[in-house]
Amino acid sequence: MAQDGAAPPRLWLEVDIAQAGDEVQEVTRADMNVHTRPRTFSRKDVIEQFKAWVQAAARQSSPLAPAAQAEQLHDALFQSEVLAAFSSLQRVVGVPPPLMRLMPQHRDLEGVPWEAMCKRGGEAEFLGISQEMCLVRGVHTTRPSRPHRVDGAIRMLVISPLDEDRPGLMKEDLQPAIDSGHLEWLEPLVGSRARLEFVEQRLMKAPVPHILHFIGHGRALPTPALQLADDADGQESWLKVALLARLLQPAFGDALRLVTLESCSGAQPDSLTSAAARLGDLGADAVVAHLWPVRAKVARHCSKAFYHALIEKTVHAGDVARSLQAARFSLYTTFEESAEAFSPVLYLRNRDSLLFDFQTRTPTPPQVSDVAPSPVVSGAREPPGSSELQGLGDLMKRPFCLVLGDRWNESLTGFRQTLHDNLTGPWAAPSGLPMSALAQRYVLKSGAKALSPLFQDEFRGAMPSLPLVESFAAHLPPGVHITLLRTPLLEDALVRLHPERTLYVVQPLPPGSGMPSLRMWDGKKWRQLGALPAKFDPEREMTLVRLYRGYLAGPVFEMPLLTEDDYLTEVRDLESVLMPELADLLLGPLRNRPTLLVGMSLLMWHHRLLLHQIFDTRPLSERSRVLLEPGEPEAESWQRGRGLPCNGPVRVIQIDERPLRAFVDALAPGAAS
Repeated sequence: MAQDGAAPPRLWLEVDIAQAGDEVQEVTRADMNVHTRPRTFSRKDVIEQFKAWVQAAARQSSPLAPAAQAEQLHDALFQSEVLAAFSSLQRVVGVPPPLMRLMPQHRDLEGVPWEAMCKRGGEAEFLGISQEMCLVRGVHTTRPSRPHRVDGAIRMLVISPLDEDRPGLMKEDLQPAIDSGHLEWLEPLVGSRARLEFVEQRLMKAPVPHILHFIGHGRALPTPALQLADDADGQESWLKVALLARLLQPAFGDALRLVTLESCSGAQPDSLTSAAARLGDLGADAVVAHLWPVRAKVARHCSKAFYHALIEKTVHAGDVARSLQAARFSLYTTFEESAEAFSPVLYLRNRDSLLFDFQTRTPTPPQVSDVAPSPVVSGAREPPGSSELQGLGDLMKRPFCLVLGDRWNESLTGFRQTLHDNLTGPWAAPSGLPMSALAQRYVLKSGAKALSPLFQDEFRGAMPSLPLVESFAAHLPPGVHITLLRTPLLEDALVRLHPERTLYVVQPLPPGSGMPSLRMWDGKKWRQLGALPAKFDPEREMTLVRLYRGYLAGPVFEMPLLTEDDYLTEVRDLESVLMPELADLLLGPLRNRPTLLVGMSLLMWHHRLLLHQIFDTRPLSERSRVLLEPGEPEAESWQRGRGLPCNGPVRVIQIDERPLRAFVDALAPGAAS
């Protein structure tokens, strides 16, 4: 597509291919009211021989030479009326090469490498790499769609149940597109995260990908299906393509335009093309699949070349057919004219292969800062702990979610002492009692109404100082974040450091009180809202959720959650606490981004409860990190996932506060914004 204007209309040619006994027939339709009568152009056994010949050459990574079979089949198809129709389209000046959609009417015909047909008289004039036309496979539909306008980055989600290394290699190949702002790499689903329940949940949550890339096995019978990670009992798990299409139906009507099915080692021939054809029938605009398994380096090169042409600023940008033709040509030249170049095929729903409209696109490269020199990590066995801090730096360069816990001695020390002073005699509490148990004991002694004045007396004056909160506030990216602090330390820091930003604060009210409190900093003052704006985007707006309540900026006071009973009754179901519609809007981004956990402890049961509520039945992202002080005994529990959702491990960074602040402060401001 031209980068400075609308693409001219694509001329098209459609050829229905059907079996009639031992014969193979074609019927052609084309632009300019062309419609031919059924004509036999080959026999079934000839087609099968051609298919076996190309597949054998691909298996041996050898060229299709001599190309006699490919030329004979080309000549048989392009005769009389078909050739005349194609020639008339070629004579139209100023438009892209015509789009030829083959419409196989039988599963056996879907597995034929029609792209390997070769024009006689030229050198390597294979249709799959032709400059004169774009060859695709079509599906019948009465609901064509228009190109989806993309103003920023293309979002890609990779699902790889059986090969956990492939997404990382793929990301390396696409890093230039990520760095230039043309591609947004969503957290992939790999290994145990690619179980059926996790895949279903992710596909129903925002952000909706523009491209879904599946790496794995498929099967064609008894019905097309894709293999996911084994279930919790170690049994094979398969997702029927029809059910997958139903899950994706809302996304097909929105941003999702392309599904790529890439086979890994051991896949069966034709299995993914059957799934691809079915996905096209059920609503996907475009599906790319491989006719047979290819070498890993061939598949990797194909994806890199294809997405480079489709996503970045190229002459083929947005055009899926021309981009795949370019990828095949790159395979053909790079791998010594191997027949493997004809393995990737495209099923297309429309008569125009322009999937994405980039006319108004202005890619914004993510701000990347150099990781500061690593400070000495107190208590570390090997100085200076660079790998742990490198992981933190990498996390903070990209969008992430902060869960800011309330494990801060500075903020509750005075309040704790006040409670101890009021608990005397038989009610006296041990000094190491958790805050929730201490507050619960006070309520049991004096009643719930007596707790509120004590809290307000402690926090009505100057707020406690938490310098580390200020350091992280300087680098907090747009998105949804959670703070468990009872005072507005984080929002005050954000307003002070980024006064021009719009900031939303969501604070649940006590059960039965209705819609949570919604406040917005509009760049000048705080405003109370009745509802979030209609165009609210949780991925690009800065939103804080204050789950434990307390003082809002202003200050506005609401009695916070402090006792064991508070957590038991008010945090056990976030959907009801936040209201279902608001919960769906806010929890999706939290679950789909890596998480930075600060001030959290597995020794506090209400922290464990909260993590299970946020992440439901999925583990935290593998890029997530938890910050602990040196010598914390719970570090091993985090690393082994004990007490965490799905027992999913989380990487631990143990470091003193002062060198941690120095590290964070040295990052470029707004690195993850």
